[in-house]
Amino acid sequence: VSATAPASVTNSATVSGGGDISPANNTANDPTTILANPDLTITKAHTGSFRQGQVGATYFLTVFNVGTGSTSGPVTVTDTLPAGLTATSISSTSAGWVCTLATLSCTRSDALAAGVNYVPIKLTVDVAAGAPASVTNTATVSGGGDITPANNTANDVTTIASNADLRIEKVHTGNFRQGQIGATYFLTVFNVGTGSTSGPVTVTDTLPAGLTATSISSTSLGWVCTLATVSCTRSDALAAGVNYVPIKVTVDVSATAPASVTNSATVSGGGDVTPANNLANDPTTILP
Repeated sequence: VSATAPASVTNSATVSGGGDISPANNTANDPTTILANPDLTITKAHTGSFRQGQVGATYFLTVFNVGTGSTSGPVTVTDTLPAGLTATSISSTSAGWVCTLATLSCTRSDALAAGVNYVPIKLTVDVAAGAPASVTNTATVSGGGDITPANNTANDVTTIASNADLRIEKVHTGNFRQGQIGATYFLTVFNVGTGSTSGPVTVTDTLPAGLTATSISSTSLGWVCTLATVSCTRSDALAAGVNYVPIKVTVDVSATAPASVTNSATVSGGGDVTPANNLANDPTTILP
């Protein structure tokens, strides 16, 4: 059957000879319905860039019928993930799709009319900490009576952003003294990763017994500090290899403070996925 055959054709057959002298019944006509073909295509999309070490990044796969007839029989979508991405779930809000994580595939058998699409499939992935700067995820659709496979594959090029890696340093000068007013610490946040931070960065100071914070501030307008929680936050991106302007914490020393205390500060947020270096301890000698 031609790919462009009309919706109905009539096939005729005749018989002759054999001494037949009544030809009126020698012809048979067979009207035949020609169904229009489905033509499946697939799109694959994501939003924004992924990030090395990201958990729960998502793709959406949508199957369209751009043909002139409904599908017939099972339709199957299969995703082929590149190195650097690991699938954690594949599902749809439509009960029609039956999905299998092990094979990264979904199948359904209900007919898809011409000119419409199935409810999208959601594919959730984790991004490896060492994923390359760009990966290409490929999805294919097959079945349903589709006889034009040239448009059955979708490639989705995905940018993988490098990670920020925040480190905090806490310092003071000299020794403190019991009963001292206005002793100071300085807290500095560095980005020792290969990518810029994203989202809020928060620094929190945990003062030991014997020290009482009286102010926390910075000469940088970027830091928004709260004395009650001895913390500061900012949301502007910190590029790789540089640091924010230091935070100054001013404390009063108790008249009964011990001979040595340790002040701890932590940094969090900013897309940092390597928290092992996010704590700084500053042992401080307290003179009588």
